[in-house]
Amino acid sequence: MRGRRKDVSKRDAIIMAARGLFLERGYAGTSMECLAAAAQVSKATLYSHFEDKSALYRAIIEGKVKDYRLADFSGRLCGDMAQDLELIALGLQDLLFDDEAVSMLRMVISEARQHSPIVKVFEEAGPKQVFARIANYFKACQERGENGLGCPHAEAKLFTDLVIGHRHYMQVLMNIEKAPKAQIRKKNAHKAVSAFLALKKAVPASV
Repeated sequence: MRGRRKDVSKRDAIIMAARGLFLERGYAGTSMECLAAAAQVSKATLYSHFEDKSALYRAIIEGKVKDYRLADFSGRLCGDMAQDLELIALGLQDLLFDDEAVSMLRMVISEARQHSPIVKVFEEAGPKQVFARIANYFKACQERGENGLGCPHAEAKLFTDLVIGHRHYMQVLMNIEKAPKAQIRKKNAHKAVSAFLALKKAVPASV
């Protein structure tokens, strides 16, 4: 006999409640009991959707990546590297400078001092997943004969470093500067892609 189909609306309610509680109380300070109460569901319903707090937090991070269509951007690529990279770069900046994403990262940094398991979950569900997609893009480019800067992993690292602008991002995280507006993010994405392609062009085809 098949089990009852899970109520998607309740799953969404749980995730919405959890996003607020995790940011307000931190990962360690948020219990499954509190999450069930905030979502207005029973503990049994909560556990039917998420086996533990870690699984729930992972779903939140994965959902944020999907919101900006970075979990799988292959269907939006046109085959022109400059255009494809600008699309990826803009999506990456939009995700990184999302207000909630910035707050999530601040929380993870704070929790890291207590060696919280949330750090590994955040890395695997967010940054690691996005980075792997970008590396796969460069791998596909090399497989179709595009000149590369090295291994796909190295290309992805250089590209993301150019896109993110770590000094500025750190200042945003420390609340020294505000996140750039959409128009500025678009310009920054274009500059990062132009710099990457210039480096790529300067590298001999045999490298």
